[in-house]
Amino acid sequence: MWFLTLFAFGLSFVTVRGNDYIFLFNATRLPNKAVTPTLANGHLGFVVYGDSVHLNGVYNGLKGVSHRARIPNFANIQLANCSSMQTQPKNCRYQLDMRSGKFRTTLEDPAGGYRVHHEVYPNRHFDQTIVNRIHVRRMKSKQPLEIETRQLIGSKSVDLQENPLENLNVDGEGYLLLCARTKHVEDPRYQTEGHQVCVAYKQVPRTLTLNPDETDREYTYLTVFSHSRDEVERELRGLKTNDHERMHRLEMDRMWQKYGIRVEGNERLDRVIKASAFYLSSSLPSQSSFQPGSYPFYGLSPSGLGRGGKELAEYQGHSFWDTEMWMFPPILLLDPLNARKLLHYRTLVTEAAADYARANGYEGWQYAWESAFTGREVTPDFCPQVPEYQHHITADVAYAARLYYYATGDLDWLRTDACRLAYETARFWKSRVDYNANTDTYDIGRIMGPDEDHHNVTNSIYTNVIAAHNLFFGAFVGCHCRASLPDASEEEFAEFLRVAKSITLPYNAQYDVHPEYKEYTFGTQIKQADVVLLGYPLEFPMKESTKANNLRLYSMVTRPDGPAMTWAIHTIGHLDLNELDHAAAMFRKSYKQYLRAPFHVWSENGEGADGAGNFITGAGGFLQSLINGYAGVRLRHGKLVINNPRLPPGTTRLFLPQINYGGVQFSLDVGQNNFRITFGTGTQHSFDALSLLVDDLERDLFEGCEYTGSKSGVLLLRQKRDTTATTCMLHDTVLGMRLADQDGRLFTTTQLIVISLVIGLAGVLYSIYVALRSKRTRGKMTEKENISKRLRKKQKNKSTK
Repeated sequence: MWFLTLFAFGLSFVTVRGNDYIFLFNATRLPNKAVTPTLANGHLGFVVYGDSVHLNGVYNGLKGVSHRARIPNFANIQLANCSSMQTQPKNCRYQLDMRSGKFRTTLEDPAGGYRVHHEVYPNRHFDQTIVNRIHVRRMKSKQPLEIETRQLIGSKSVDLQENPLENLNVDGEGYLLLCARTKHVEDPRYQTEGHQVCVAYKQVPRTLTLNPDETDREYTYLTVFSHSRDEVERELRGLKTNDHERMHRLEMDRMWQKYGIRVEGNERLDRVIKASAFYLSSSLPSQSSFQPGSYPFYGLSPSGLGRGGKELAEYQGHSFWDTEMWMFPPILLLDPLNARKLLHYRTLVTEAAADYARANGYEGWQYAWESAFTGREVTPDFCPQVPEYQHHITADVAYAARLYYYATGDLDWLRTDACRLAYETARFWKSRVDYNANTDTYDIGRIMGPDEDHHNVTNSIYTNVIAAHNLFFGAFVGCHCRASLPDASEEEFAEFLRVAKSITLPYNAQYDVHPEYKEYTFGTQIKQADVVLLGYPLEFPMKESTKANNLRLYSMVTRPDGPAMTWAIHTIGHLDLNELDHAAAMFRKSYKQYLRAPFHVWSENGEGADGAGNFITGAGGFLQSLINGYAGVRLRHGKLVINNPRLPPGTTRLFLPQINYGGVQFSLDVGQNNFRITFGTGTQHSFDALSLLVDDLERDLFEGCEYTGSKSGVLLLRQKRDTTATTCMLHDTVLGMRLADQDGRLFTTTQLIVISLVIGLAGVLYSIYVALRSKRTRGKMTEKENISKRLRKKQKNKSTK
């Protein structure tokens, strides 16, 4: 078996071959719901054979009980013999095909002489539609065949106020139409009414019949989930006049062109990669959809789009820092259009962020730890310490915006979409710090870092460093878009820099290690990666010995049942130190204990502990260990670096089909002793804006060309030639300075010009004054000089004696 995917790179093509079974995951019975696969397409999502469908952005419940609204799954059609109700199904096989994004059930009865194939999938072009296709085939029986089916929609949704059921006729074809509205708003300050949803479906007969004169027959059922009746009708008309199966395949091809990372020599690992890429990308919108729908994309939840429809379970579909720090980095390099949509979500909820900061006594925007439709804090009441102390989410969002600018160099975006975000989040941190007179630095107290086992601490080093990142970035963006910030001033941008440089930097010189926070006692167990995040993704400059000591210390005290992504960061840290054996051990640990058979579903916790299902946060961390770890890809200001790319353990090749940087696409092929970069599509302007170094040698850069190296590759992004771009500086993140060592306050350009003029004028006046008095005082001055000279000589003689 084989498949062929063409990656169109202008006039050249990169052909990727492989075996179908790498994408196929099989079982003879359905597992429990926690490890049953989720299917989604950015607009809707559902657990296979589950009775609920969830729509992007549709939530029900007030404040902390806001959760994805459960919409009855009228597309939950099952073969009776193989249904989820059967504890011991006979003659049934189940298969998840990640290549096509479909789940299949096969019922084969040799005695009865027939075979039934059933497949279900969310269409990725007609993304408001779930497709069910049942194919009945006669093998030897001459009798009429009757196949029992079930349409298991579950109980009536407690989240919806339903309208009376209607009959809907679209171009001569009849459907049932159910429209409803969610019962509760998240917060009446930001949401005036509930969400409307409409579902068009057909009743599936209990029995599907194959007549004696028929060899086979196919039944297709289309179920549409929309926000309005108009959207439903447009979708159904589009389905009727277009080849929706072909359009779905095209979108799946496009997805794998981006996310089709693969390795050779290790099929088990290759399947892990495919599963991670599939589950992460499934919850993202397609490159092209038939109709965009009424809602923008409302972010990624740790359990994806298909889960979170139950109060106080599976994170209720909320967005956390997981989006920006764990899922966003691989999406940014592989799929920048969707990365931008993730950031756009954070700009939709700024009214709530501004109110949140103000209510807590701070300036700017404070993002909620858990965010849903409105952006207000929706953390459940039983976790009060999390929203009270875990404030690094605000800087995490700004850091994702910083990475997006690194990857695109898009100054127009920086001066529009990113402008307020960077500025207002920096204002938050400027108001969040506390001056410490004893150290002459700024502390951040009453805080919780990524290690959620410890709260109300002082100077969480992760928080302090990423807050400084935020302040430096805020000053940089403010410089670029000062015209769009009429209420801002250059003095405020200068204050951002002043505060950032003097945020306290916890460091223990005796052991050459960073304490997790001021009160931390070495040896205390922690929940997850925290201090080690300074090396990557924050790339905070430190000595190699410090980075090594951080890794060793916190590896020993991290809970073994902590979340999946922790060990991916440890992997990257050891690779940076060229500790390949340690890296390999951490790499295996990062996925082996978190993937659940038979469908390679990610689970939140290791060591067999329960955790959220379809934990795509873990998938995002794992993909970072490949892209940013073994492949060595890093984004920095003005450049993308490929440093010392290496192969994952047990492999002979690592292939990344598409990396995006500066508007240009390229593939990265890592072998035993070298790597190859092949440039694909991009505008001539984008290519002209880049220069390329391979193993420190500058190379001419052309579309379709290949470049081979053994150590490093660097893509440099040339700045646009405008005054702002050349005068605005993104300062290195340096903190821990005493305020006194900053030589006083920083002055604005205007202030410096005025001061220079004043000093210059004073100098001229003084010169005139000296010239006028020089003749009259020359004799006296000479006498004074002689007296001074005699005194110095006398003092010298006394010292000699």
